[in-house]
Amino acid sequence: MAALQSKNCAGETNSKKRRRMHKSLRLSTRHNEAVTSYLLGAITASLDLHYIDKDDIVSACKTYYETVRRSFRYTQPENSMRAEAAKNSARSRARRKRLQESRQSVLADEEVELWMSATVDLMSDEEDGVVGGVSGWIVPPSFRRPDLSELCVKLQSRLEATPKYKAMHSRHCP
Repeated sequence: MAALQSKNCAGETNSKKRRRMHKSLRLSTRHNEAVTSYLLGAITASLDLHYIDKDDIVSACKTYYETVRRSFRYTQPENSMRAEAAKNSARSRARRKRLQESRQSVLADEEVELWMSATVDLMSDEEDGVVGGVSGWIVPPSFRRPDLSELCVKLQSRLEATPKYKAMHSRHCP
């Protein structure tokens, strides 16, 4: 509820959630619809929460149902490998996203245009060791453009020269 309240207080709309709501039709079981209707009625009847958009409530319910359904599926023995793969994939993507954001923080003005083509998927997949006495991200994606790879190497060396980055990543240094 706090998330819904803060979202509406800020006056923002989230079209991604609404698109997701429409894609979640498979979760429209009789039980889920009954629970959603009950919550919708209770929230709209509340004096404190009358301003919350009905679509946001339905979207929140559908997101919750998806979470419960996914959690249940992943607890099934036949899906344990899929659950582990999803967890590893999410961890790897988060690591690549942090790497992209770190590298972006040391961009020079003349590098911005080339960097615009850099996506999370084009970041290195692993931080796995030391090459030439330099630790860091040394497994570039084979499909990344050579000029972008060169820029990533430059940005990484700038990052490693930054005291704040070096302190946070000291475990990777020899």
